[in-house]
Amino acid sequence: MTSNERHRRRFSVTFRKEQVKRIESGELSIVEVGRLYEVKSDSVKRWVVKYGSKGVPSPILITSSTEINRLRDLEKENAKLKQVIGEQQVKLLYFQELANIAKDQLGSDFEKKVKSGY
Repeated sequence: MTSNERHRRRFSVTFRKEQVKRIESGELSIVEVGRLYEVKSDSVKRWVVKYGSKGVPSPILITSSTEINRLRDLEKENAKLKQVIGEQQVKLLYFQELANIAKDQLGSDFEKKVKSGY
C-alpha cells in the first residue's frame, strides 16, 4: 500500500473501538494492531486514549541484561503456571463427571456415603 493510499484511508469509530477492546483484553498489542492494519503506533495510541477505559499502558523500561533475563524467566514461569492451572481444571472436570456417573449408577445416597467416610 502506498503512502498516498494510507493517507486517504479512514477508520470508523466502531472499528477503532473494536481494536481498542482487543488491545485492552490482551489479544493484540498496540504495535501489532499498527502492523496488521498499516497504521502508525501513535495513531493507535490516540485511539486507546480516546476510546479505551484503561489508557495507554506504560512502557517497561529495561536498563540491563539481567532485567531482560528476569523478564524472560517470569514469562516462562507464567506460561508454565497457566499450563498447570489448565491441567488442574481438566482434572477437576474429570472428577466432577466421574462423581456424576457414580451418582447415577450408585444412587442419590452416594454423596452421603462419600461424605460420611464409607
